[in-house]
Amino acid sequence: MSTPEAHWRAVLDADGCPYTVHEHAAAYSVAERQALPFPWLQAVKTLAFTTPDIPLLLVALRAQDRVDFARLAAVLGTSRSRLHTADAGLLTAEGLVPGGVPPVSHRPGVPCLIDTAVTEPDRPVYCGAGTADRTLQIDSAALARLPRAQVAALSR
Repeated sequence: MSTPEAHWRAVLDADGCPYTVHEHAAAYSVAERQALPFPWLQAVKTLAFTTPDIPLLLVALRAQDRVDFARLAAVLGTSRSRLHTADAGLLTAEGLVPGGVPPVSHRPGVPCLIDTAVTEPDRPVYCGAGTADRTLQIDSAALARLPRAQVAALSR
């Protein structure tokens, strides 16, 4: 049976992108995530948004950063009022779990915007891997080279 993890893994595998998926105790809160054996300063969160023109958009930021909605809207060429957080129903329909969204999608047309702070310097980053008990480790430069990835200043 196919799983959502299999879908994004297929994208990374097709691109020849090296990565590791770490299994661990489920971590839901920031405190639980900080207790995991990964450098917190290299943790990346993926937020999901939607606009009338983009059914699903992934935005990858360092875990400690906050999205600058004005910058995000400008990069998308839209207004802030047209930018909305994806609801749990949309994430579920896409096979995604809030708090564990990976920064890559197998769906055509789903872009991933990556904040410049994630890619500088090039180093391993630790991202959602689809569930609360898995973490994706991938080099930030490899993440930025993936199909539909775009690096831009998105944090405040």
